[in-house]
Amino acid sequence: MVAMSGVNEIRSTFLNYYARNGHEIVASGPLVPRNDPTLMFTNAGMVQFKNVFTGLEKLPYSRATTAQKCVRAGGKHNDLDNVGYTARHHTFFEMLGNFSFGDYFKERAIELAWNLVTKEFGLPASKLLVTVYADDDEAHGLWKKIAGLSDRRIIRIGTSDNFWAMGDSGPCGPCSEIFFDHGEGIAGGRPARPTRTATASSRSGISCSCNTSRSPAGRGSTCRARRSTPAWASSGSPPCCRASTTTTTSTCSGR
Repeated sequence: MVAMSGVNEIRSTFLNYYARNGHEIVASGPLVPRNDPTLMFTNAGMVQFKNVFTGLEKLPYSRATTAQKCVRAGGKHNDLDNVGYTARHHTFFEMLGNFSFGDYFKERAIELAWNLVTKEFGLPASKLLVTVYADDDEAHGLWKKIAGLSDRRIIRIGTSDNFWAMGDSGPCGPCSEIFFDHGEGIAGGRPARPTRTATASSRSGISCSCNTSRSPAGRGSTCRARRSTPAWASSGSPPCCRASTTTTTSTCSGR
């Protein structure tokens, strides 16, 4: 594992990695959104790009990476009830993310995320396993192809844990998460099979793909923009040390 001095090095390693891979480094949006009456606080890195995802705005670049300041103290993402009970829930944190607007999709998003955690952060591949949405055969096949994972280390989950949605309407789609196995010394279990005795896994990454957009009536339609977002929430320690550093990757496609 790569030893890192703290949050500043985690942040700079992430941003510089994606900059080297063709992403524009974009400053954090304000903690209180300027033009979004639906939110009191910014709760995710994608907030400043909402108009891009829905086709209302076009940027001069097709790839971006950010270190977004976030607050989760109510609404869809409310961490208050979990603060103090886990090492990874915080009301205020930074979410590190990369975004693709009409550029790459699942394959490149998974490749970038895997190289980030195994090469840039130096997490041992033997300690990692992933989850995919139950019927997402494409993501399942890509994890085997890119990461060389066996079927046992690619877990299918058919719940909202592996289906990302911006809200009741708008971009949505299946997602995939990377987990780090901390060993039997920590209570937990394989994803979707929590136990007190099984090998413990804590989430350290997400790779989402958004293929459709919900209408207010709940009907699906194609999205107008692609995006992919691995996002690390940095809380003071390297990703190999605590479950509080998490990765979120989202991809929205106009397929």
